[in-house]
Amino acid sequence: MGHVTTRLIVSVSGLQPGAPLDAAVALADALDARRVPATWLVGPRPHPEVAAWATARRRVGDAALLHGTRPDVESGRPYRRLPAHEAGLRLTAALRSRDALGLAVDGFAAPGWAVSPGTRAALAAADLGLLVDDAGVHRLGADGAVTRSWRGPVVGSEPRRAESLRPARRRVESDLVHLALPVGVPLSTAEALVDAALAGGATPLGAGELVPRRGPRRPRLAGDPEHWSITA
Repeated sequence: MGHVTTRLIVSVSGLQPGAPLDAAVALADALDARRVPATWLVGPRPHPEVAAWATARRRVGDAALLHGTRPDVESGRPYRRLPAHEAGLRLTAALRSRDALGLAVDGFAAPGWAVSPGTRAALAAADLGLLVDDAGVHRLGADGAVTRSWRGPVVGSEPRRAESLRPARRRVESDLVHLALPVGVPLSTAEALVDAALAGGATPLGAGELVPRRGPRRPRLAGDPEHWSITA
């Protein structure tokens, strides 16, 4: 049986202005020092400071994913049942607010990490070809079908022994370590989790490998009060 190359993705949720954004900057610095790109999960109506910062991080090789489609707190359960039409309506509204802020997104991560086939079809129709869920990281084809996957369970930030993140020597091996970190996790905990995954042989999975990069769409309504762009 051939050797499975284990890849590493670090997703970070909870971006908000103030202390959470300060914590995100410190985490980004720690990941940069380890040459590990981050995947930032940004809500459907981000604060302009968050949008500007996520845009800047995309320019240096990180990814930004749309995290849900409604500004209120969402559970993962609705995304498991959504038909394509309803999912498409939600995505259209969420992407419109993002585009008004000049923030492009590379894909989608549903709160709860699970989505329906209809949601996958709507993502493909919205030109979002990357999905992160509870099974791993997936590229989507034109009809929403998965065309390429890196599979592995979501690993949270709770304390655990470092050896638990080493690739398992089992008959069926995971080819992905997905560290899902809240932005407020202690930096030492985040560093320990990332270092354990790297020590176990995981290789960072960069945004350029995941999906072709896209820019924000130009809003159609020039008079919209949110019609402004963020430039470096």
